[in-house]
This record gives sequence, structure tokens and C-alpha cells, in this order.
Amino acid sequence: MLAFVLLSDRAAACARPEGWTGGARLAGALWTAWWRPEPPDIAVGAHFSIRFRLCGPPVDRVRVRGWMPDHRHGMNYRPAVTLNGLSGTAEGLMFHMPGRWQLILDVRGAAGQEKLVGETVPE
Repeated sequence: MLAFVLLSDRAAACARPEGWTGGARLAGALWTAWWRPEPPDIAVGAHFSIRFRLCGPPVDRVRVRGWMPDHRHGMNYRPAVTLNGLSGTAEGLMFHMPGRWQLILDVRGAAGQEKLVGETVPE
């Protein structure tokens, strides 16, 4: 019964944050992240930021970056990440070309490190 309670608490903690619309869930072995862009629609050539919330063990650092797998290059900008416990923001992102992009959260903590990857196509 105790294991069920622990699993239920973790699943509840990893639910979409209340009031969040848009964005996506990125799941890994150690951490799960919910993220959403601001503004909600990512436009090619326009700066945007993301808000994210992690579920899992404590984190020391989160690095956010964009990668264009079809062209094998990243963004021209390095976003500034502000971390507050398991929540944070990354400001100054820009997808400078149309096409498929990956949003990558590199998460590091005492439990290990993990790369959470999601895909998006800016308008």
C-alpha cells in the first residue's frame, strides 16, 4: 500500500500544472518536465521564452537549447535560464529558420543528468 501512495503522489506531481495551456510534456527516466512557450505561438525569427516545471529529484542546473536535426545545427542565441527549485524560465530563445526544431532541456542534479527532448515547428 505504501508503494501505491508514493506512485500516486509522484503521478499527481507530474500532472499538467494548473492553469497551463499549450506546451508539452517531456518525460525521462529521472525527470519529467512540462513546458510552455510565451508567447503561446512560436514564430520563426522572433524571440520567445519558455516556462517549465520539473517533477523528480532536486536539480542543480537546467540548460535549455534548440536543435534543428534536419540541418544539424542549433540556435544562434543562448537563452538565460532562471531556476527556482523545480520551476524555471528560459528567456531569449529564437528559432531563426522554418522547419522542425527540437527543444532540449539538459537537467543535472545529485541523482544524475538527463536530456529531455521535444519537437516543435514554429509558424
